[in-house]
Amino acid sequence: AMNTDVEVAACADEEEAIVVDVAAHFAAAERRFSRFRDDSELSALNRAKGPFIASRQLFEMLLRARVYVEMTAGLFDPGMGATLCALGYDRSFAPGALDREFASRPPHRGRFLDVVLEHDSRTVWRPRHVQIDLGGIAKGTTIDLAALRLRGPGAIDAGGDAVVRGPSPKGERWLVDIEDPADSFRTLATIAASDAAVATSAANRRRWRVGGGSAHHLIDPRTRTSSASDLVQATVVASSAELADVLAKTTLLLGARAGRRFL
Repeated sequence: AMNTDVEVAACADEEEAIVVDVAAHFAAAERRFSRFRDDSELSALNRAKGPFIASRQLFEMLLRARVYVEMTAGLFDPGMGATLCALGYDRSFAPGALDREFASRPPHRGRFLDVVLEHDSRTVWRPRHVQIDLGGIAKGTTIDLAALRLRGPGAIDAGGDAVVRGPSPKGERWLVDIEDPADSFRTLATIAASDAAVATSAANRRRWRVGGGSAHHLIDPRTRTSSASDLVQATVVASSAELADVLAKTTLLLGARAGRRFL
């Protein structure tokens, strides 16, 4: 789901039912929030030429996204969809699928704060030059809600973003390995956690060739290009996967020194 592997650990006598429930939850989230599905609600919003009445789920996510935009002084910006497309990330990622000889010129305007959200009617006014991409928040939100389906201790991991609840089967804290971005078979560190979320933002996985260079999906809104900070990976432990995702990406964009100050 969401172009990654989802792993579920749950009580043995309820595992099958919970896994089926979690899989259905991820599928529903993709149908609503995916930028790559023409039939998703987000794609319908990005095509709308006038006011758009959003579902409660989409509208609430847009409201939370605005909070994160303000919290990060615009470094987290779901309004970078057009820039991602210009750089080549215009379809679901697969190795080699996005490679190209040159990128289009990224747009120099448009940000999520240009989108108007009317609370009472759940109406979204999206300027035509703004394309919304919720990839930086939707996966974390989906993991958080999926974890509510665990009826006891358990864990859900989706592509390195995890929520762990209660003790592990050994009665201890869960162990979450942090992958070496230069060697996927090597573990850099292991975090022991319980009733927490862990999210990693990295520039090594979703990367593609552009001419003689390369691009990746972590866009710096200040330059409208792939991040060139001194960090290639950032891992954050937080109260929710949604928050951890936002903090990890923002930290990576800021770099080691400013990222520490921000956190």
